[in-house]
Amino acid sequence: MFDRLLDRGPLGTVMKAALDEAWRRGDRRLGTEHLLLGLLHDETQARILGVTLEQARAALDALDRAALAAVGIRTDHAYPGAVNPTSSRPPLSVGSLTSNARAVVSPGAGKRPRTTEAVLESLLDCALPDPAAELLAALGVDPVRVRRRSAHPES
Repeated sequence: MFDRLLDRGPLGTVMKAALDEAWRRGDRRLGTEHLLLGLLHDETQARILGVTLEQARAALDALDRAALAAVGIRTDHAYPGAVNPTSSRPPLSVGSLTSNARAVVSPGAGKRPRTTEAVLESLLDCALPDPAAELLAALGVDPVRVRRRSAHPES
């Protein structure tokens, strides 16, 4: 099923970008925070959210450093900026996604496949301590405003 997600137009592009983001960060599983970063590769979704990919990456890095500092680990580690396209990585599978990420991208039984807009809506519905909710809060994203912009993406 998840291989088919990668072949589906805009959602496949977001999933591939999310995988690249997870891989770029050295994460073995794809979570909601990676889906959010994947959406930000799309200019329309970034405009609707009101943040850039670079801002989101920096905020996620800061959240990671704060979490490590909370357990006594200090680091100035910077994540590499790009994914090496020639390196191999495991294929996307059900086990590659966190349970929250699966819930965001997987339609319920008998429902139509998810769209990027539906993925954004689901991410906006995530509650703390979900990583996407934490990242959206760190970025100061107001879900109500995003939903208004989403209804009128060209304005």
